[in-house]
Amino acid sequence: MKVTRRKVSKALIPSLALVMVAAAGCSAGGAGGGGGGGEGGTPKSGGTLTMAVNLEGQTMDPAWCGTFGFDRCAPVFGTLLRYDTEKDEFVPGMAESFESSDGKSWTLKLRPGMTFSDGTPFDAEAVVANWDRIKDPKTLSPAARKVEEITWKVEDATTVAVTSESANFQLPWSLTGPIGMIGSPTAIKASGKDFGNKPIGAGPFVLDKWTRNSQAEFVRNEKYYEEGLPHLDKFVLKVIAQDDQRLNALRAGEIDIDWSLLTKDAKAVEAEGFNVLRLPLVGGTGLIFNFEDPVAKDPLLREAMLKAFDSAQINNAVYPGDKPVDALLFPDSPYRDDSKGTFPKKDLPGAQKLFDDYLAKTGKTSVTLKFSTYAGIPALEQVAQILQSQMEKIKGLNFEIDAMDGGTLQGKVLSGKWQIAMGATLSQQADALYEVFHSEGTINTTRYSNPKVDAAFETTRTSNDEAEVTEAYKVLAGELSKDGPLRNWRYQVGHLFTPKKVKGLILAGTASGAGTYLERAWIDK
Repeated sequence: MKVTRRKVSKALIPSLALVMVAAAGCSAGGAGGGGGGGEGGTPKSGGTLTMAVNLEGQTMDPAWCGTFGFDRCAPVFGTLLRYDTEKDEFVPGMAESFESSDGKSWTLKLRPGMTFSDGTPFDAEAVVANWDRIKDPKTLSPAARKVEEITWKVEDATTVAVTSESANFQLPWSLTGPIGMIGSPTAIKASGKDFGNKPIGAGPFVLDKWTRNSQAEFVRNEKYYEEGLPHLDKFVLKVIAQDDQRLNALRAGEIDIDWSLLTKDAKAVEAEGFNVLRLPLVGGTGLIFNFEDPVAKDPLLREAMLKAFDSAQINNAVYPGDKPVDALLFPDSPYRDDSKGTFPKKDLPGAQKLFDDYLAKTGKTSVTLKFSTYAGIPALEQVAQILQSQMEKIKGLNFEIDAMDGGTLQGKVLSGKWQIAMGATLSQQADALYEVFHSEGTINTTRYSNPKVDAAFETTRTSNDEAEVTEAYKVLAGELSKDGPLRNWRYQVGHLFTPKKVKGLILAGTASGAGTYLERAWIDK
């Protein structure tokens, strides 16, 4: 399939010159998102493919899981657009094209004749109904801000006219995730709030059974629009929190795809003969601060903690082989300019002085901070203990660990009722940083606000000049490093590990690492 769009570098940066995604007179057979390991041979039909991830999702409601929960939601809904991670370009998904010449007026064209698995037409009215629902405050969708920036109108059964309130040349990214998953309006109306437990989409699979914190089972969608697909009869998504247990399950043949962020495991399984799919990610997992908490928001206190932070110690103990982190972005990122800012360097005497100045200013003799973090994930539990030890080297600072399951932690952070937490921003593209760190970002859970960062983000969206956009990203990356709303300890790469028999995976970037589209996946029996 030929898709009209200017290519970009392998650093996974956005294209600027021509923002157009269009099928060029060819069948849907070539639509993809980046090839996966184990290519070659004639696809075989049938069989069950089992994947394991580390966390359970809260819901399969597309208004939510377009932002969170890609691996369990993409099989049911697909996405309107995809980003091909090998060709570095947007490609058609459930939509044929998304075109604009000025970044403000867009035309979304859907594939004709598609239906949801319940028989409801997948048409322009269905897309609009989903976006209307995301916009409704009662839905509590994390993608609400995305649709607040645009308006839409049904032109005909397969066409939606979209208008952005200002030029936004990054808008196609929204259709790969946050507002790109479309559910059956009929099923949404019938199920109401329970739709997230009984999702109906038009993707390659249908949810058959979901046992929370154990596994979700999906079966082939006989009404999928691409004839002959999916190849698989069934897909199973397991939740196995521990990295070593997932790896052992892969080696024992109990799972076929292992999700991982661990470089050391990637090297080990590749040496053992497994396929390793790699996707460099923007951002990472780290310490996050609540900028609206009366205590945690104080700049003296935050900088003291940043100066006590030691990523080399964390990586040596938990992620051997990973390099220490001295700024938000990878050292070779085209958006990194150390003259514009890096993370504060480790300096315990300096950290103590800042903390003492904070105590003098506030009249306090000590401070206790609660650190909200994950329970049940050994690597992250170990990181939390190391962070506690590092922070409590500051005399007078008590750093209490408050561990909980992933879903509870996510809800707590979204509520704003926390001080310090373990959080992450992981994406295949830099524009995702907008939603996390712009003062009006859809998932700005830290409540971080910096006018210089906001102005730079606006430039990345409104400008069509590549040099100007690159300079804006350098500015915001430097500011984010200096301020440290997220102090990550690793430069992360998303991995998928598979045996050689697994073929046809299509790599995708997600909010948690590497994911995959599955309609072309098959097992070489």
